[in-house]
Amino acid sequence: MGRLIVSMNLSLDGYIEGHGQDDGSWVSIDDEVHGAFNELAAGADAFLYGRKVYEVMIPYWPDAAADEGKPAYEREYGRMWIATPKVVVSKSLTELSWHTRVVSSDVPAEIARLKNSAERYVLCYGGSQLVTALQEYNLVDEYALFIHPAALGAGVPFFRQAIRVRCLNIRQFRQGAIGLRYASIGPSADA
Repeated sequence: MGRLIVSMNLSLDGYIEGHGQDDGSWVSIDDEVHGAFNELAAGADAFLYGRKVYEVMIPYWPDAAADEGKPAYEREYGRMWIATPKVVVSKSLTELSWHTRVVSSDVPAEIARLKNSAERYVLCYGGSQLVTALQEYNLVDEYALFIHPAALGAGVPFFRQAIRVRCLNIRQFRQGAIGLRYASIGPSADA
């Protein structure tokens, strides 16, 4: 049975999006941080998205794969993105491309089946509603979090419920971000 790893960029104060801003300008990504993204993506059997995040990815990564004007690490990720099967949780998405299938009903059971069919892991990039649902159904096995050196003060929090985790790895990046890997222990006793 495979695992489900949730990977997310977070502000220092735990938000994935600022209040009234979703441009990601606060996220500090350089070749080293993106290299860590690529390492994680390279082992994934499938990528899992909510509709909004998928719609952000679709116009960028297929073209980035072949764009010589893009950095090598982006071209590398773009090639992985094209080749890796994608699963999108959505009730409204109808247009599919790039090895994508939609899950629109019985989501917890479908995600459990997806995990069971994975040899290594399914890598979930969000969004926040999907991650919250995965946490509620205790489907998350690990978190690969990238904490960026910015505090947003308000916005969309990553954790919306109490959970327990065990630290697997801490990695400091030269531009100030920290990579944290946690194993999920499950819901907190206080939840």
